[in-house]
Formats: sequence, structure tokens, C-alpha cells
Amino acid sequence: MATTHRRLDSAAEFVISCGTATIDVEKKKVLVIRCRNSDEHLLPKGRKDLNETLEDAAKRETYEETGVRVSLLPVNVPTRATTPSSIAPNNRPTLVAEPIAVAQRVSDGVLKIIFWFVAAADSTIPREEGTQQEDEDFEVSWVDVEEVGDRLSFADDQRIAREACAAVFGPG
Repeated sequence: MATTHRRLDSAAEFVISCGTATIDVEKKKVLVIRCRNSDEHLLPKGRKDLNETLEDAAKRETYEETGVRVSLLPVNVPTRATTPSSIAPNNRPTLVAEPIAVAQRVSDGVLKIIFWFVAAADSTIPREEGTQQEDEDFEVSWVDVEEVGDRLSFADDQRIAREACAAVFGPG
């Protein structure tokens, strides 16, 4: 028999965040930030604003932390999202801009849920300066697809980057 784990958190007990694995498809590079005060290399992410969609939060947070404007990149990934009734089941799209992963962390009793999307941007376009929040101090870089796993500090970010790159370029 399958086991079901249930948990209920009220609005004051959780936070929703969104982030991207942003890829320059042509140059085969991934957008990475380095937190200057901790020297951690991360994928950009942050908290969703009130009344903001998950997709818009992912794009906005990436822009704020990096100065790079991104667009969500539809990819061919398995998803449990249902096909809208307006689309015939045999016409289900193969490329979707749904979250490719969701991470959950508990810190100080607060559940943090992070929705991850694949995004696209052009690494040759100069980034905009002055987009980071007052308490943010990030250095921005574009890392070769083959090196990004070694550069990122945390296993979750490494896995998300690997899965995003596999969805865009194929496995291996």
C-alpha cells in the first residue's frame, strides 16, 4: 500500500520562492551568481511577491539578482501537470514552461518552497547594473555547461542545472 505524507502549513508558516536555471543555448553557458559575503555559487532565486505568478517571480528574481532579462524556455520534461480541456489529449504539447523541479527546506520552523524553471538569455548582452536589492551583493557570471556542476556550491543547484541542461541539450 502506498504511503501518503500530509502536512498543512498556514500562510504565516511558509514562503514561496522561484528561481531559474538560465541558459544561453547558442553559447552553451549557464547564469550563476556568487554571493560575495559567503563565496557561495548559486542559481538565482528569491521570494514571490504578493499576487505575482510563479513564472513572473522566477523571471523578476533572476533579473533583480543578475541584471539579465530572461524568458522562460519551454522544454520537453515529464510533468504531472494536466492538459487543459481546451487542448485535445492527442495534441498535448511536448515543450512546456512548467517548473522542472520544486525544492522544500525548513528553516527556523518556516517551510520554504522553491519552484525552479528553465529560462533563456543571451550571455553576450551586457547586464543591467543596479538591479540588486539593498541587502544583495552578487557577482554574476556565465559558466560553461560542462563546468557548471563543479562551480555551484549546493547539490540541489547542481542537480537543477544538470536537469535543465539535459532538457535543453539532451542527456550527457
